[in-house]
Amino acid sequence: MSEPRTVFEDGFIRLSQPAVLNDPFEASFCRQSLDELANHFDGTSALDPEFGEISFSQYVEMRMHHIGIISFSENKENLLMWAHYANEHKGIVLGVTSGLDSIPLFDNLFRADALINSSWDERCSPFKGSPMPVSYRKGLRYRNDKFDYDYSNISAEGADRILYEVFLQKSDEWIYEQEHRVILRLEQADRVIIDDLDQIENGHIRDRVKASAYSHVDPKSGRWVIDLMEIADEVERVSVAIHLAKLSRNPRSLYLMKLSAICINNCLIGINSEVRKEDVLGSHACSVGYLDVWRAKKNTEYYSLEFEEI
Repeated sequence: MSEPRTVFEDGFIRLSQPAVLNDPFEASFCRQSLDELANHFDGTSALDPEFGEISFSQYVEMRMHHIGIISFSENKENLLMWAHYANEHKGIVLGVTSGLDSIPLFDNLFRADALINSSWDERCSPFKGSPMPVSYRKGLRYRNDKFDYDYSNISAEGADRILYEVFLQKSDEWIYEQEHRVILRLEQADRVIIDDLDQIENGHIRDRVKASAYSHVDPKSGRWVIDLMEIADEVERVSVAIHLAKLSRNPRSLYLMKLSAICINNCLIGINSEVRKEDVLGSHACSVGYLDVWRAKKNTEYYSLEFEEI
């Protein structure tokens, strides 16, 4: 990150929609090859609650802007990553532990798969909040690899299986990032921030959000903050979330997930950073114990970083 923001204090991290990603090839795929692959599925079409029966490729194109990504890297020492994403070593790296059942990545991941996904149930849905490694190739997804994967369960997984996996491949020029991605539906967001409630087209939903206890205007920015995680009723949460997800093409619409405090285990401060240890000892990150804080320094013999605990 270029700066700590508030993640150590409140745990919120951005779920980035395609409109704000820096690669215009995100979710690119070979439509012809996907259509050929779909001919081998038990059901050759996808069922969308809004658009009805459509092809798998149409489903991806219509729903890709309802997807959000949180990007992680395997390598905390990568000099290019520090230069590109940590503001030329002036920023920080947030270290998380994930992939263990005893250490959830999020406080309370919202599923409600039957209401927002095309898969049969939670067991078949890919939107589980687990980081998955990105694959790097020169050809678009399905162009040369359409028969490389097992689609025997596609009838249960639904078109969301395809929607999910097109975000797991990038050009091989990005391989230096060693990226792992959490891919979720924007409808699963814990918090959404928008400029104005008038952006919500549905008047009933707009009035409901305005009168609710789970939304408020931020006094500093003047923007509306909608805390979906505070909505107890699943049906209401989904109804509001669906309409907020439709605002994703606006880069100013923010979709946030709350990291579990137990998964935040360290902070690495860049060589050129003015961030201090006390700047990252936030109440959320420190609520379950001690947060390791390290500062980067140059290795004197190699083009590499070393870290010393502070």
